[in-house]
Amino acid sequence: MDSSGEFYVLAVAIGLVQGGVQALSRAFYSRIIPANRAAEFFGFYNMLGKFAAVIGPVLMGLVGVLTGNPRHSILAIAVLFLGGGTILYFVDEKEGAKIAQELEAKGLQ
Repeated sequence: MDSSGEFYVLAVAIGLVQGGVQALSRAFYSRIIPANRAAEFFGFYNMLGKFAAVIGPVLMGLVGVLTGNPRHSILAIAVLFLGGGTILYFVDEKEGAKIAQELEAKGLQ
């Protein structure tokens, strides 16, 4: 980026996408958890979000300090995104919803 205008364009683009991604994430998650245990599962979901809010900046700072180049920090975050995407690729939504419905039907707390 060469100017503050480019930064603001990038910030607006991220802002337009971020809310939708979060909403889709929560909607997907709610389909694969038992409804009678939603509070427990969403508590865990929120806790992981807090960890990510700490681990991401720490990882970026650590990689920047160790390599001497803050641009390498983006690669560290990219590795996390690729790992998360790989895990998400193997999630079977239909099977998860089926298991959640079975657990809900059994009334397991």
